[in-house]
Amino acid sequence: MEYTILILLLPFLSFLALGLGGKWMSHRTAGLIGTVALGVVAVLSYLTAGMYFSAPRLADGTYETLTPYNFKWLPFTESLSIDMGILLDPISVMMLVVISTVSLLVHIYSFGYMKGERGFQRYYAFLSLFTMSMLGLVVATNIFQMYLFWELVGVSSYLLIGFYYTKPAAIAASKKAFIVTRFADLGFLIPVLFIPMLLSPNGTAGAYNLMLFLLPYQAVMPEFGKYISYQAGGLVFDAFSARAILYAVFTAVMLLLARGGFQRHETAG
Repeated sequence: MEYTILILLLPFLSFLALGLGGKWMSHRTAGLIGTVALGVVAVLSYLTAGMYFSAPRLADGTYETLTPYNFKWLPFTESLSIDMGILLDPISVMMLVVISTVSLLVHIYSFGYMKGERGFQRYYAFLSLFTMSMLGLVVATNIFQMYLFWELVGVSSYLLIGFYYTKPAAIAASKKAFIVTRFADLGFLIPVLFIPMLLSPNGTAGAYNLMLFLLPYQAVMPEFGKYISYQAGGLVFDAFSARAILYAVFTAVMLLLARGGFQRHETAG
C-alpha cells in the first residue's frame, strides 16, 4: 500500500498550488483543484479501507498493523531519531475514510457557500492544509509526528477562523482560538519533550522510569481532551461569528480523530 503516501501528498500539493498561485486562478479553477484533489484522496482512502479490512486476520483475530511508508526525518544520534511515515490500523483506516469523506463534502459545498467571496482561492488553500493536517495526525507512526500534525491542525484553525482578517470579530476569534489551544497543548508538549529523556539504555531502569512517567500522562491526556472539547464550543460559535462556518464541521472531526488517536497511542504505550 505504498500509494497511501498520496493521501497526504495530494492535499499538501493542493495547498501549495492554491497558496502560491491562487491569485492568478479563477474561483472555479481553484475550487476544482481543491475538490478534485480531495476526491482522489477519498477514493484512495476507501480503497485502502477495502484492502485493509478484506485482508486475512492474525491468529488472534485482530487486524495486522501495517507501516507502508516510513523514513528517518530527524536523526540526532545513532540511537535517537524522529521518523515520519504512515501507520495503518483499524482506527487510522476508519478515520481516513471519515476525514476524506467529510472534507470532500465540505469542498463541494463550499463552491456555492463561498461563491463570489474575496479570497476564495485562499479559503480552499486553507481547507487543503486542514485536511492534510488531520490525515497526517491519524496515520502518525509516533507521538512526535502526531504532535507535529496536531499543531498544524491548530494553525489551520487559526487561518480559517481568521479568514476575514479585515473584520475585528474574525481577528479576535482567531486570536482566542490560537491562545486557548496553545495553553491546552502544553499538556501534550510536556510528555513529548520528556519521553526521549526517559528512554534510557539501562533496560529495566529505563522501562521503570517510563512507566512512572506514563501513569500521570495517561491520566492527564483524557482530561486534556475534555478541556479541548469544552473550549471547542466557544471556538465553534466564534467561527460562526466570523462566517467561517465550515470550520465547525472540521472541529467536530478533529475532536473525534483526537480521541481515537490518543486512545491508540495510549494502547500502544
